Amino acid sequence: MTAETPPARTLGPLEGEVLAWLESERRRSVTVDEAAAALGWSDKRTGEVLARLTRKGWLKRLARGRYETVLAETGGWALPNPWAALSLWQQPYYVGFQSAAFELGLTPDRPAAVQACVPVGAKRPRAWHDIPIELVYLRTFTLDGTEQKTLQNFPVTIASTEKLLLDAAALPARIGGIFGLARVVDRALERTDWKRVAELAAKSRRGSSALRRLAATVEILDYPVPRPLAAHARTGSSESPLYLAERRIFGNRGPRLDRWQVVANVDPDSLREEVTR
Repeated sequence: MTAETPPARTLGPLEGEVLAWLESERRRSVTVDEAAAALGWSDKRTGEVLARLTRKGWLKRLARGRYETVLAETGGWALPNPWAALSLWQQPYYVGFQSAAFELGLTPDRPAAVQACVPVGAKRPRAWHDIPIELVYLRTFTLDGTEQKTLQNFPVTIASTEKLLLDAAALPARIGGIFGLARVVDRALERTDWKRVAELAAKSRRGSSALRRLAATVEILDYPVPRPLAAHARTGSSESPLYLAERRIFGNRGPRLDRWQVVANVDPDSLREEVTR
């Protein structure tokens, strides 16, 4: 057997019984306890059969004692499902940045791996070695502003539009830089509770900078800045200037937007063109 050859797909009688039950129930995931109770087997026997099905590619191990089914309509070979893995994770997390923006319909760009925001020190489960999930470590992690959403039939914790905007403006590199942020702002402007954005910002170490960058982006896109955003983003002339785009890439030249003390070091026309693509 070469490295490219998949594992054997043959089934023994007990393995066939498990798959017949899974197919009849249309289950997307299963635990050893659930299978043992349904089939009337011991936990030991059930665990052994599920392990064999995993080695043969019929199941995918997500966590200790928990498996994802590989559905027949995929031909039996599917990429590991990140939503199934996240729905079973006991670690506090939320889907954020570009992944959340894509799932919320705020950008056409989906990253190759799901961005799961976690506190510093969180550890990736060993069972995730080939599951497309990227951990984004945040020093000031909080679940405030997140919500539960069902993705591919699995319950997942995801940033709300308001939290997404605040996070993205604080760390724009995580959402494709200022151009990625502009695309999200353009699509989210009318559906966002900007008062809620300001409330979340008040609890964040980067909240003030994020609000200023959001207000400057809205202004450059030639939209009226929402009142709650303008009220909390406005700052005095003594405030240190904030650069709209990353200086390492775009330099430090550009007009200063005085209300927000933001240096627009990116071509405004390019930014406006980006949101139309």
